[in-house]
Amino acid sequence: MPDSTDPKRPTKAPPARPQKPTKPATPPPARDSIRRTVAVGDLHSDLAQTLAVLRLANVVDEDENWSGGRATLVQTGDIVDRGPDTIAIYNLFDKLRGQAKKAGGQVVNVYGNHEVMNLGNDLRYVTKEDYESFGGRVQRQQAWNVKTGWLGQMIYNNFNITYVHHGHTAFSHGDMEEEWASLGVDTMNFMARDAIWKSDYRRAAIFQGTGPIWSRIHATEEGGEAATCRRVEAAAKALGVKRLISGHTPQYLTGKILSRCNSQYLVIDVGISSYYGGNLAALEILENDDGTQSVYELYPGGGKRML
Repeated sequence: MPDSTDPKRPTKAPPARPQKPTKPATPPPARDSIRRTVAVGDLHSDLAQTLAVLRLANVVDEDENWSGGRATLVQTGDIVDRGPDTIAIYNLFDKLRGQAKKAGGQVVNVYGNHEVMNLGNDLRYVTKEDYESFGGRVQRQQAWNVKTGWLGQMIYNNFNITYVHHGHTAFSHGDMEEEWASLGVDTMNFMARDAIWKSDYRRAAIFQGTGPIWSRIHATEEGGEAATCRRVEAAAKALGVKRLISGHTPQYLTGKILSRCNSQYLVIDVGISSYYGGNLAALEILENDDGTQSVYELYPGGGKRML
């Protein structure tokens, strides 16, 4: 971590310097750029579909560069597995992260269960083409090492298990249950990072079935609709947010974002990769002047529906 020690203060104030002429203020960016957040779900190693959904969300241009200005892009995990383009997509997000920061925007990546599986050497869903792109199994394993591998370090330094945006929306890969939400974002992220650094993938509580990379309790509506909405409300209240956003449970039969509990809970894994049918959809959140948010589903062909 950077040294936070304050530098020594001078005992005497330095002599006043002549003031330089001030430049005219730079016009503020467009409102929708500053207050716009878009989120996309599981990508599963499909570069063509990844680019298509990011262009649908209007954050990537035809040259595969950031075009979102000061917007925030959140990707809810599972970039890897089931396809051939693992390296290309992680490198794309790493490039976009830097470009967005320079533009005043932000790219946020959340761990999916497949990231954690690969970091923990659970490779059951890795394709032949994926192995070949790394140069073989040994080279791939080396690349995924969080302490010495280029990809493992990239993921470890830039991903968290959950993210809360501007106090109103919580993002996780799987469903956020109250028992975890009550711990708070910082504690959950610390627990995940600590377990990954210690290679404790199978015993760490944060990576078990009720944790935020695996749970599907809200998506499957366990116990019925009323019980689900009580759970969602309790988890959202524990985090102090208005809504919970998940990926993980692919809506490939409909290709649409799943909304429950008056849109307090949304699943944005619509089956974007060709493995799951190649459906395209993104979530858009616009922050209003009165402190509320307007939430939209985005679909190809200009389709946009308010939730």
